[in-house]
Parts: sequence; structure tokens; C-alpha cells
Amino acid sequence: MLTTDMKEKIQECVDVSDLEDDTVRRMLLYVYTDALEDLQGESALKLYAAADKYEIVTLKSKCGSFLQCNLCPNNLCEVLVLADMHGDADLKEAAQNYILRHEQEIFRSEKWAEFIKKNATLAAETMLLLWKRKN
Repeated sequence: MLTTDMKEKIQECVDVSDLEDDTVRRMLLYVYTDALEDLQGESALKLYAAADKYEIVTLKSKCGSFLQCNLCPNNLCEVLVLADMHGDADLKEAAQNYILRHEQEIFRSEKWAEFIKKNATLAAETMLLLWKRKN
């Protein structure tokens, strides 16, 4: 796109409209330096999705590991949806196991009630895991 008569060559700019500037900056920094700086929950979620989209396997893996290590009630539902959406069985299992270890706190939360409304199948799958482990 930068060598033919395309818009990007003429404008000398590539517009990545589906990603935030910070996510693109972090992704390019990783590609060129192998560095992840100041990774936080929200930026890790966005960077994980971008890495999957652009098939940057090592970045996706590092973001997935970060998300697994930083699971908490505040980000759990987002991580579970992300893992399911991107077909990441390891991250999904980690999120579901976290839920099962903290079932009282999670299942009684308002966040889980909202999650059920938007992700009924995924919620049912997770609750079935709990039932199977207890029986």
C-alpha cells in the first residue's frame, strides 16, 4: 500500500481506524523493540485483540499471560468474553476457574447479573462447569 498509487502512499499515512492511537503505538513499540510498557488492564485487553487481529502471536501470548495473572472481579467478565471471542481456550479456562474459585463473590455481583443478560450462553457454560465440579 505504500509502494503503489494508493491513498496511503499519496497521503504518506496509514489510517488504522479500528484501533485507538495508544493501542497502535503499543503494538508498534512491541513489534520494533519487543517491549511492553506500562501495561494495564484496559490497555492489555485492547492490545490482546489487536495482536490477534494482526496475528502477532507473541504479543497476544504476553497480553494473555498478563490478563491471566491479573484476573480480578472488576475485569473478569471482559476477559472471559475476550477469550471466548478470540478462541483462546487457556485464557477462557483461567477466567472460568477464577469464577469457580470465587463463585460467591462473582455470582452475587451486579457485574455478573449484567454479564448474564449480554452473554447468556457463556454464563450458562460457566455455571455448568460449577455444577459438574460439585456433582
